[in-house]
Order: sequence, then structure tokens, then C-alpha cells
Amino acid sequence: MTIDGFVKQLCEHCGVDPEVIDVQMEDQGDTIVVTLNLPEEDSGRFIGFHGETLESMQRVVRIIFSTEYPEKKILLNINNYREEREVKLKELTQTAAQRVLESGQPYRFQSYLPAHERFIIHSTLSELPDSDKLESVSEGDGKDRRLSIRLK
Repeated sequence: MTIDGFVKQLCEHCGVDPEVIDVQMEDQGDTIVVTLNLPEEDSGRFIGFHGETLESMQRVVRIIFSTEYPEKKILLNINNYREEREVKLKELTQTAAQRVLESGQPYRFQSYLPAHERFIIHSTLSELPDSDKLESVSEGDGKDRRLSIRLK
């Protein structure tokens, strides 16, 4: 079975009409990008809260196909969720940074953020004009890990 076939079959087992499932695979060298496009009414159950279900599906796909693609990273994206989430995280980082600069008080993200989302925030913060005055710090372990933006 192929990755795209597996993802399509998984969606069908979850009740999605096979006629509306579009799965594309693109080999980008060290990464295989699997793009799943579904009707909006179906996408939420596969993305989940802040992408948690999407991350779990991606993990399952990576485990199942790790022997077939041992040297490749597999990235699953649904309805361009990852791009939209990145834009939102960048906007949130800019807003939080401005708040911290104005109030002097740290801003703490309330929910757990996966490593790649924390990286987006760290990177965005480092590109801001006042980045020399701010720092982002991760505290805690596992699902209790929280990211804060504060004055240096």
C-alpha cells in the first residue's frame, strides 16, 4: 500500500465520501509531503484542536511507512492547515511581543505548542525590529511545556 492510498482509505473508514477525497504526494528530497484536501465539513475531525489530530495522523503514517522510507521525513497537511496556522502564529507572536514591550509583563501561551510551532514563534520573534529587547522561553516538559515571551 502507498501513503496516499493509506490516507485515502483512512478517510473512507472515517465516513468521508471517497469521491471528495483528494490526496497528493510530492517527494521534496528529504521530505515526502502528503497533501489531503477534503470538504471543510470533514476537515475538522482530521485536523483537531490546534492540529492535534493531524499530528497524530502524521505520526501514524510515519510509523507505518518508516521501513519503506527510512531516510525521509513525512509531512501530512490537510486543507493547507499548516500554512494557515503559521500565519496565525506569526500574527500572535507580533501581537504578544507588542504587548510585552508596552506593559513590561511576560506573555505566556496558554496551550501546549508542538516543537515546530515553538520554532515558528522563536524565529518570528528574532525577526522583529525590537528582537534585541525580547526573548522566548520554553518551560516545562511534555504536554505541560509552555512558551513565554518576555523582556530580556
